[in-house]
Amino acid sequence: MEVNFNVQGKARKKLVELIANYTKQKAEYQYTPTYSYQIGKYKVDRNGTLTAPDDIDHALLHYLDKLGFNFSETVQLNLTYPRLNFTDQALENLRHLIWAKSQLIKDAFDIESLHLSIDDQQISFNWFDQVDANDALAYQQFIDKLVQYAQNHQRIMSQPREESNEKYAFRCLLLRLGFIGPRYKKQRKVLLKNLTGSAAFKSQEA
Repeated sequence: MEVNFNVQGKARKKLVELIANYTKQKAEYQYTPTYSYQIGKYKVDRNGTLTAPDDIDHALLHYLDKLGFNFSETVQLNLTYPRLNFTDQALENLRHLIWAKSQLIKDAFDIESLHLSIDDQQISFNWFDQVDANDALAYQQFIDKLVQYAQNHQRIMSQPREESNEKYAFRCLLLRLGFIGPRYKKQRKVLLKNLTGSAAFKSQEA
């Protein structure tokens, strides 16, 4: 099980101290390359993510939450779509769209690979190994709309380009995909949060 506290530095040391006190286990610093702390069965990594080989004690999580350490659980998100729902052109559109927007997508989701797993039965997006559970719906909706866009267009001609304002460029992509209006305000915020720049102005000097 994995829970993310999003703390570093002194805050992470305090988190480790509280876990050690609660479990009555010694906190052992692991040094390079992980820079993590091992506390009995629990491990706290350099970003404040708490992991255990099995379930994390919910009483421990409640104890930490009461002391101000708010957390979010992470999930693995594997999305699959029936191959029969794609014409050859729709599949080519999907590949081309991902290729054209690859750097933006990688930066938005903080991932390294955009590999599609394709066989006779399904098309799989195994991009998201660790996703904040609170963000999972926005991630799923992005892939859903990416797929729908590829299926509903005759041909996609987009080309890769270097973006000086990634947040604005990705917001434009989200609007093209259908993330429009108050209904998708929360999703847009989630999907833009890892990017730099201004979502409101193409030129950052505006």
